[in-house]
Amino acid sequence: MRPVLVGVDGSDQSRRALAWALPYAAKAGAPVEAIMTVPRTDDAAETHAMMREAEATLAAMVGDAVADVEPAPPVSFEVVVGDPAVVLVNASRTAHLVVLGSHGMSKISNPALGSVSTACIRMGSCPVLVIPAGKPEPPDDEGALTPR
Repeated sequence: MRPVLVGVDGSDQSRRALAWALPYAAKAGAPVEAIMTVPRTDDAAETHAMMREAEATLAAMVGDAVADVEPAPPVSFEVVVGDPAVVLVNASRTAHLVVLGSHGMSKISNPALGSVSTACIRMGSCPVLVIPAGKPEPPDDEGALTPR
């Protein structure tokens, strides 16, 4: 089965997305692929340092999330240099589902999607699920999002 792709940026929202995606993928029999991006810079040393920091952050987030799921699906993770929207839209071509955290709520209590989630929804090649702020509810046996 194609992987469940999770966009991770180190935020609480992306932790919630990862926490939701793991039990869903386990139930679907799919692997999880977590992707974090770093911006392209003109300084190779700076880019390398950002990559190392992002890899450590992503490894810790994945490790923490996997520890809470039994049985855990296979999980891979990668840090990619580039624009997060472009990277995730391109990666969606081989994904079963893209799971992202929401950008939060606006001051007038309307859901506010960030630019990355909006780009994935508009241009992604597979379904996109945006986890709202708050504690995620993993899919259950009677949930509407049952893997096939």
